[in-house]
Amino acid sequence: MGLSTAGSREINVTPLIDVLLVLLIIFLVALPILLPAETIAIPPKEAGVVPESPPLTLRVDADLSVSFDDGPRFPGRELATRLRGQLPRVGAVFVDAGEAVPWWIVVSTVDTVRGVAGDVRGRGMTVGLRLHDR
Repeated sequence: MGLSTAGSREINVTPLIDVLLVLLIIFLVALPILLPAETIAIPPKEAGVVPESPPLTLRVDADLSVSFDDGPRFPGRELATRLRGQLPRVGAVFVDAGEAVPWWIVVSTVDTVRGVAGDVRGRGMTVGLRLHDR
C-alpha cells in the first residue's frame, strides 16, 4: 500500500537485458555460418601399402619464405614456378605452416598448389595441412 513506484526515477533495465540476451543468441547461431571453412580430404592410410610416389612437404615460414622437404628457402612469390617442376613426381602435398604464419597465407598456398596441380596434371591433388600451435 505504501510501496508505490509511480514516482521512481530508476530505469527499468529488464527489457534491455532481454534484448541483449536475444542478440547474444542470434550472434552465437550466426557466427559458425559466417566463418569460412576449408575442406581438406586426406587419403586413408592403409597398412602395408607403400605409396606410388612420395609426398612433398611444403614449409611456409613466418617471413613468407617457402621450402620443399627442408631444402633451401625461397620467396613465396616463386612458389608456382618452382612447384611446376616438383608436381609430376609427387602423389600428395603437405603444407606445413609455422605458428606465426597468417591464415590467409596458408589458404593462399593451398590454393596455389591446387591451381598448379590442375594445370600440370590436369586433375586435382591431395593437399594436407600441418598447423603448429594455432
